[in-house]
Amino acid sequence: MSQIEQDFRQFLSKRPEIEMSYKSGLINRRSLARYLVQQGVGKNNQLEAIIAMLRRFQFKDIKESKDVFKNLKINIKDKIIILDFEKEKELVKKLQTLITSTNYDKGDTLKIVVGSSSVKVFIDKENEDKANELVKNFKLKHKHDKISEISLMFPEESIREKGVLSTITRELTVNDIVITELLTASPELLIYLKEEYVLKAYEVLKRL
Repeated sequence: MSQIEQDFRQFLSKRPEIEMSYKSGLINRRSLARYLVQQGVGKNNQLEAIIAMLRRFQFKDIKESKDVFKNLKINIKDKIIILDFEKEKELVKKLQTLITSTNYDKGDTLKIVVGSSSVKVFIDKENEDKANELVKNFKLKHKHDKISEISLMFPEESIREKGVLSTITRELTVNDIVITELLTASPELLIYLKEEYVLKAYEVLKRL
């Protein structure tokens, strides 16, 4: 793989809309090559080399996993907060109490993610005081407020399909929608974003 192709792959990972536009025929090879030169992917004297690279490059099929979206079920829940704590063993123990006091039958939201350096708590805004009382002695790194949860429930066969997650993130990125967090419990995907994005995100996802 040439250095130009490596740089181009890295560029596409940050600008997925370029690949979609090229695959859709909205821009031609030479125009894309000129744009890549302007963006510093190649030098002015490498224009023909970039064109040759684009001719060989295997672009992804953006419609590869289209069928799994036909029976997609979408649910939205607002007024969620995300608490991002510094990871501590005692904190994880404390959160067990929060789990037992959560009424899932009434639709309460509680998700706890333990990472390598942090612990994140996804909870309803109305239950924030209950959570704060339990974890008030632990270091809160960041709090995400006014968050909406979009639940995407796919058919079981989606687990065996490739490109489902990349299709969703690509479409949201192209439409300037910022994803705050992503959680998976296949075949369900949970997307967390600011409430200001939720209506636009819903419209985008319904078009898939």
